[in-house]
Amino acid sequence: MKLNHRVCVLVIVNIALFGCVSKSLPPTPAQTAIQTLSPTQVPLTATPVPSPTQTATLTPPATLEPEQAQETIQGLLREPVDCDAPCFWGIVPGQTTLGEAVNIFTRLGLQTKKIRLDKKEFYSIDHDFDNGVSIGVNLTTQDKLVENLRIYITPEKQKAGVPRMWSAYSPETLIKRYGLPSRVGFAVDRGPHHAFEMVIYFDSVDLIAEYSGHNILGGTVASPQVCPLTDQFDSVGIWMGKNPEYPPYEGIPLDKVTSMTMEEFSKLITGTSNNACFNLKGEAFP
Repeated sequence: MKLNHRVCVLVIVNIALFGCVSKSLPPTPAQTAIQTLSPTQVPLTATPVPSPTQTATLTPPATLEPEQAQETIQGLLREPVDCDAPCFWGIVPGQTTLGEAVNIFTRLGLQTKKIRLDKKEFYSIDHDFDNGVSIGVNLTTQDKLVENLRIYITPEKQKAGVPRMWSAYSPETLIKRYGLPSRVGFAVDRGPHHAFEMVIYFDSVDLIAEYSGHNILGGTVASPQVCPLTDQFDSVGIWMGKNPEYPPYEGIPLDKVTSMTMEEFSKLITGTSNNACFNLKGEAFP
């Protein structure tokens, strides 16, 4: 499948799932994020939960002040939440109920929307920051239990020496946290905008990360160069949970497009950011 065509399809899906809401919710310290956002800390009635299909009655939590909420969300994007993977802001696929997830978003001042697509129901939130960063979260549910998540991040314009605002989901952070990837795939489209895509899989924790952008390839046509820690990506996608909806195109495997092993790739990505560049074999891409 041509990368440009695939990007168009994903754009349509993203618009359907996340919409175009732009609501600036002003900044809580990241240190308190885990306690305040953990599902176990969300106020519940005394009603027990006998099975995943019977959820407790949830009391909506108090919403953080706008400045506090904004700061908390920024902290959650910069620092990984200390919970077992796959986990996003305290939401764990297969464990967290829809009600608990909604309460987590409500506490942050984020409104959950119900969407129907392809005869399925999804629940989503989205948020825009003043610096150009936006984040959308889509939940797939089954019997009122969160089955899997998709997180869609539009990065800010990157500045030399300034850490990425979304560094919790940057390639080096994920590799340092989860170890060697199960596999890595690449896609390149040589059209007018030279689209590039890198997908990293962590099968042991049911996590997929996709990084894509245009006009970021250096080098030559025969040997294009990419620098994943400093390149200006247009979008970052994260999938968590088993059997994710609308997964990314796997691309061509690492060993087919580079001379690196997975160990060498991981060492390079977790090293010095300015040196984390490598060349691709141009002939590997049709």
